[in-house]
Amino acid sequence: MDAALRAFVRERAGQRCDYCRLHEDDADFLAFHVEHVIAKQHGGSDDPDTLCYACSECNWAKGPNLAGLLDGKLYPLFNPRRQNWKRHFRWEHTTLVGKTKTGVVTVQVLNVNDPSRVMLRENLLFEGRFPSDED
Repeated sequence: MDAALRAFVRERAGQRCDYCRLHEDDADFLAFHVEHVIAKQHGGSDDPDTLCYACSECNWAKGPNLAGLLDGKLYPLFNPRRQNWKRHFRWEHTTLVGKTKTGVVTVQVLNVNDPSRVMLRENLLFEGRFPSDED
């Protein structure tokens, strides 16, 4: 994957994680990654339509996962290239809530509401930097 492709994915995402919407400027010590929505081991590719921008916490938690379990059923994770973020998620203060089964399992698998991540959003809220106009 070359630098131009990485820059394209970063700019398309508005320098925000396509999953938790954290802006890279607000992640002081966290790297952001160009992430394969569908991991290569599952047939994913480096095509721009299969890549997203993810903070390291979302990317590490997601790994190669494509789905998550909810009430004993398997549901697909949110695909930022094919699905609308606002249809699947909403903010309740600084907690991300899934509005659909896909949203719920994505929040769960990506551990988006880990206490340290919520605390970061609380600090950003205090500084007037959360939520953004895009959320």
